[in-house]
Amino acid sequence: MFSPVATFKTLDDITLDDLPLVGGKASNCARLKQAGIPVPDGLVIPSDATDADVRQLASDPWLASLPADALFAVRSSGIGEDSEGHSFAGIHETQLNVRRDQIVEAVVGCRRSATSEQAMAYRKARGLEDEDDDDRIGVLVQRMVPAVTSGVAFTVNPITGADEIVINAAPGLGEALVSGRVTPDEFRLRKSDLGVLSSRRVSDTSDTSEVSEASDLATLGRLLVRIEQLYGAPQDVEWCHDGQQYWIVQSRPVTTRRELITKNSELSTPDAEWTRANLAEVLPDQVSPQALSVYVDLLNLGERRFFGRLMAPDSELGPIVTSFHGRMYFNLSQLRHVTRLAGAAPADMLRSLGHSEQIRPEDEIATRPPLRDLLRVLPDFLRLAVNDLRAKHVFRDHEARTEQALARLAAVDPRTLSDQDISATFQWWLAIAPESLKAVFVMSSVHFREDFLRKACAAVGFSYDRLVYPQLAAGERSVSTQQAVDLVALANVARHEAATMAYLLKNDGSFADYRTVLAGTMFLERFERFLERYGHRGRYESDWAIPRLHENPAPALFAIREQLRDRPQDMRAVAERHAADAAAAWRAFEAKLTRWQRWTLLPRMRSTVRRLKKQYVWRERVRSDLTRVLSRIRAWHLVLADRFVERGWIAQRDDYFLLRMDEVKRVAEDPNQGPALRNIVERRAAELAAERDLQMPLLMRESELPRLLRQGRPAAASDGGDLTGLCVSPGSVEAEVVVLRDPSEFTKMKRGAILVAPATDPSWTPLFTLASGVIVEVGGMLSHASTIAREYGLPALANVKDATRLLKTGDRVKLDASAGLVQRQPR
Repeated sequence: MFSPVATFKTLDDITLDDLPLVGGKASNCARLKQAGIPVPDGLVIPSDATDADVRQLASDPWLASLPADALFAVRSSGIGEDSEGHSFAGIHETQLNVRRDQIVEAVVGCRRSATSEQAMAYRKARGLEDEDDDDRIGVLVQRMVPAVTSGVAFTVNPITGADEIVINAAPGLGEALVSGRVTPDEFRLRKSDLGVLSSRRVSDTSDTSEVSEASDLATLGRLLVRIEQLYGAPQDVEWCHDGQQYWIVQSRPVTTRRELITKNSELSTPDAEWTRANLAEVLPDQVSPQALSVYVDLLNLGERRFFGRLMAPDSELGPIVTSFHGRMYFNLSQLRHVTRLAGAAPADMLRSLGHSEQIRPEDEIATRPPLRDLLRVLPDFLRLAVNDLRAKHVFRDHEARTEQALARLAAVDPRTLSDQDISATFQWWLAIAPESLKAVFVMSSVHFREDFLRKACAAVGFSYDRLVYPQLAAGERSVSTQQAVDLVALANVARHEAATMAYLLKNDGSFADYRTVLAGTMFLERFERFLERYGHRGRYESDWAIPRLHENPAPALFAIREQLRDRPQDMRAVAERHAADAAAAWRAFEAKLTRWQRWTLLPRMRSTVRRLKKQYVWRERVRSDLTRVLSRIRAWHLVLADRFVERGWIAQRDDYFLLRMDEVKRVAEDPNQGPALRNIVERRAAELAAERDLQMPLLMRESELPRLLRQGRPAAASDGGDLTGLCVSPGSVEAEVVVLRDPSEFTKMKRGAILVAPATDPSWTPLFTLASGVIVEVGGMLSHASTIAREYGLPALANVKDATRLLKTGDRVKLDASAGLVQRQPR
């Protein structure tokens, strides 16, 4: 309804066209209320209202319809206020608990605040002093909510950038909280199911009890998610609770996340240790927002199911996985907790992750947990022990599940389905994916076997590396190493076809027409089979936003071409050498044993090594299987991506992967919301760009993040001396290095060079066939670089700090992996 004074409008009457007159706060409140969000009703006095108009407020029908003793909140609503770039938080005046006879005076006071000293200083600091609307302000008069509890909430973690909800709550009105005069209780919620990730109660009273229960938090969480979906961007929301229901009194875009790092350090949750050492190998530095949001939820759910009560509650140590500024991290504090409950020393866990240099003396000591803790987690220990004993069955079950999933995805062409049916298939996959992680966790649980072998070798006085590494290199190949062997075999096929050799050697490296030119050749037939078997692999293949090898096989063809420039590799001879080295290692070890140890210790050692080798092979196969499914899932996503582009909802295919799965689901079910995707995509792209150059640490405490980001990348170590690292594949070689920071730079690789990279995943496999050694900045015994280097017979070092900065392409070095050294040589 419109009031008699045409310039006054209720929140139900405000439209976007009114924004230049009513200001940001009033416009946002109107938008929320009209969308069904509970916002206290109100009347807006626009900036062009005259003093005479304001004096007529007392007779306005909206005010007249309210009880005589009603109280009001009179709030400034500046032009440009609560916008993405300028919040004006606390700059303009707000008056609370205003009586009816005080409203005119309160409105006048709010209007004057637009030209206050602090308002003018704020505008000057942000370069707004020349704006036409610098002294114009609307005023919002709302019913006063008798708040029992009030607070501020963020729909993105303002400290970490994680896609989760952070709620602050304090008793009474929110003014004291917003002004920083009280320390609030804090709650963190997952967005996917609104489960409580952590809670921090400051007060011993029950003044915030209305929002401390999980069900009440979920109610507020649902409102917050609706608000973020309405705006298509993270929001900073002020709310209150009157003892009966929640009310939203303000929402504005979250200030740039990087700015919030230093402004909101008091919101930090338990000061956990976080690592991305293993994740940095398999994921790009910035994961697509779509994959990142899925993995955070998926891994938290999957690991919680697998480890059960061995994991501490989120409220104590935080979630198992989270994201900081677009990078995913594992909770090292949780992993330490599990290791200590198992009565093991954390050192082996740290070595496997690639944190050897961070091992403290106390990490080498295994401590016995309290009996009550052991009894509490005993059922979970027994369940995990059964899983370990039945690892072969777990592996076979995983293989069967993979084939079933692939069969379902291949049974229908997604191009024939509706958006809603495609989205339903994604929801099916998200539901079964946590169970598929069971095989990953079982196959990765090698720490206890490695710990036994290390201790046994130490007791005998024999090097662990000398005994175990040759055994891991010999025998059955992992699927990743077999990919390299098959690629070398393809080069041998090409050698027998003159036309094929001529094409590969003379091509510019794009190989765009290889199918046309090589039609009818044996090489093309074999290469197509190669792609059928390995085409699902790709650069940072865990992120389905990135194309697969079958979409662009140029890296494989380049590696084959470089093989043709030198004599053929004899992979049979490599295998025979590995077998001989493994047998020699056993003989040398056995020679150190007493007669009693040969009867007791040796059989157990051989059995443990065989099982360790098998788990490494199974682990690579499980990963390959998961990637096969992701490759098919990507194909389904591309169908929707193309449709969204055709409808004008997004500008290009890649924009689709900036959307979260809940957003895809929403527009699949309600196409009317499709046009809003452009705004979401633009904001996400801007966030990625703003965070692209952040130097995120591999290991940190959460409280250290603001300082680490402020100081940026640490200075590299002295560039004149030797480099050290962790031996993951023994041997020695002297050669020039080629420094590559991404597998897309594959054309820079030279046959016989030492490959230097930040980290590697299976997409680097073609380059391993050309290398004489490998140096990586990140990785441990479980890493891809470790497995394929051992099986392919390449000396390799991991955890070589700053290797890609300290070494330059063309530098000549001696890589003595067995000694953990990289020594510069004169050119």
